[in-house]
Amino acid sequence: MIARRSRLYGGAGGAPRRIAWLALTVFIIAGVAVLVSLVAEQRNQNSLQLPHYATMPWRAKTVEILSLVGWVLTVVAALWNGVLGVALRRRTAIQELKRRTDRVRDYRTPPASPRE
Repeated sequence: MIARRSRLYGGAGGAPRRIAWLALTVFIIAGVAVLVSLVAEQRNQNSLQLPHYATMPWRAKTVEILSLVGWVLTVVAALWNGVLGVALRRRTAIQELKRRTDRVRDYRTPPASPRE
């Protein structure tokens, strides 16, 4: 949703869009790590001892760190999108105010008399 919304801001939304996709990639990698650890745990029942890096605390810590990185990236992209949204609304409000004041000024100003 963050990546889709950042398209509204054109070129300024490129960085939060890339950060959002990076966060999604990190979450996918964490999901793959969970699947690999589940397969390794199941195979551990009837096989030789797993290497030290495949122990349960290490796998849990890896998923925890990847998840934390993914959430931090998501929050950064969401905040960046929010800032861009406020700036866009402010710009739009200024343009609308200018358009309305120009319209009122044109309505109240009497036509100029032709010069002779």
